[in-house]
Amino acid sequence: MHFISRTVLATAVALTAFSAVAKPDVAAITKQLSNIGLTPSSITASPMAGINEVVTERGVVYTSDDGKYFLAGHLYQNTGVEPVNLTEQKMAQLNKAKLAGMDKDMIVYPAKNEKYVVTVFTDTSCGYCRKLHNDMQGYNDAGITVRYLAFPRGGERSSNFNQMSAIWGAKDRVKAMHDAKSGTFDESKITPRPDLVMEQYKLGVAMGVNGTPAIVLEDGTMIPGYQPPAALLQLLDSKAKS
Repeated sequence: MHFISRTVLATAVALTAFSAVAKPDVAAITKQLSNIGLTPSSITASPMAGINEVVTERGVVYTSDDGKYFLAGHLYQNTGVEPVNLTEQKMAQLNKAKLAGMDKDMIVYPAKNEKYVVTVFTDTSCGYCRKLHNDMQGYNDAGITVRYLAFPRGGERSSNFNQMSAIWGAKDRVKAMHDAKSGTFDESKITPRPDLVMEQYKLGVAMGVNGTPAIVLEDGTMIPGYQPPAALLQLLDSKAKS
């Protein structure tokens, strides 16, 4: 079903590539989206006539010129050998910009001979996040530096929200994260930093994170789910050559 929807949308893009440019009613679109809790930060005409690209705090959506209709999904350009995911490209640009300046609060496991840097939204209660952490030496040996940001999947309601707040409040965050993921972390004497954890959680939501681990590459591309060191290195090498 998803494939059919994407194919139809891609075909529509191809058919309308040379149509008149859409003229969005910014005020109308803003009002209509506010009714469903979305606040546009930018509204521009998309390559598809009558459809506009709207960047919100929860990602990219597409609307009609009057804002009465919207699409939540990916827009593809189908004019080349393979369809190009325009939504993914836009989100990568936005994600890269959003991560700028966040490095001071990241928990970093550096590679000695660094080739690549990835940012991982992590949750200490997530099994695959622990699996990724257990493979940390493998990533570092492959030349991949791993930087953590907090993403307790239930936000403030998460059972481990206090634990993650304590990790970011610890003097040695690297050790605290390692201890938490190995089940030996003592948070009782640490002044927590829930402000940092919530800031990072909201950032993840704005970037489209809906599960952990979520791996963000240096160009802003997001890869959902666990990737073994060898597979991640292969992917990074492939992108570097393209």
